[in-house]
Amino acid sequence: MENTLLDLILLSEKRKNVLLLLLEGPKDIETLKKALNASATAVQPQVKKLKEQRLVVQEKNLYKLSEIGRVVVEKMKPLVDTLAVLEENEDYWTDRETNEIPPLLLRRINEMGHCTIIEPAIDHIFEMIPEYVKNVQMAKKLEAAIPYFHPLFPSFYLEISEKGIPISIILPESILKRWGEDYREQTEQYIKKENAKLFVCKDCERVPAIVVADNFMAMALFPKNTVFDRRYIICFEPGALAWGKELYDYYEQCSEQINSIDNYTHAL
Repeated sequence: MENTLLDLILLSEKRKNVLLLLLEGPKDIETLKKALNASATAVQPQVKKLKEQRLVVQEKNLYKLSEIGRVVVEKMKPLVDTLAVLEENEDYWTDRETNEIPPLLLRRINEMGHCTIIEPAIDHIFEMIPEYVKNVQMAKKLEAAIPYFHPLFPSFYLEISEKGIPISIILPESILKRWGEDYREQTEQYIKKENAKLFVCKDCERVPAIVVADNFMAMALFPKNTVFDRRYIICFEPGALAWGKELYDYYEQCSEQINSIDNYTHAL
């Protein structure tokens, strides 16, 4: 059996993009030409083929999706968006562990939209990533799950909390113990802040590093075959912020809030 409809949609970038544009609403040929940066002679034959398969209908000078066309494109868009997210940073995704992302969220990875990679420069490997610091300092709210130790983190997040910004941090047991032993003063000062919360997660040793704010979200997955390298995916689209918030909330629900570093350290 020939996959005529599947081939029609997927074997032409222009036809696929015409369908995605019409999902937004009816458009005339001039609008389609401008959006696709193409001539009428390039666009019209593709529209004609979509009309022949009854995915698109014409009303006067406007083209719109047919009822069946809308069903097809609404199912197609998540796949197209998922491929776009993965292909944009293909090497990153193929080399990283994703099994700690809940299946429901992993299936909705298309919601992250456009993302870029940020990582420490080789000549500043022990410093914090400048893009990360800049965006955190502009945030009005911050939530983070941090599965690795960095000596600058206790003082950095204390400084953020001292600005009055609502901040919540999730740490694995091993990292919390390190904060409590080596950076006790900063950790105690952080816990005492009314706007600051500290959580411990007992099963968070290899969860993604997650940072969610009102202005960005970032995530660092563990590499499959090497040590943690602090390479983050950073995204700014509203869909990505909502996706990251759900991921953070998932791990906060698995965590216990810490009100005294003494009590918890003794329990260890």
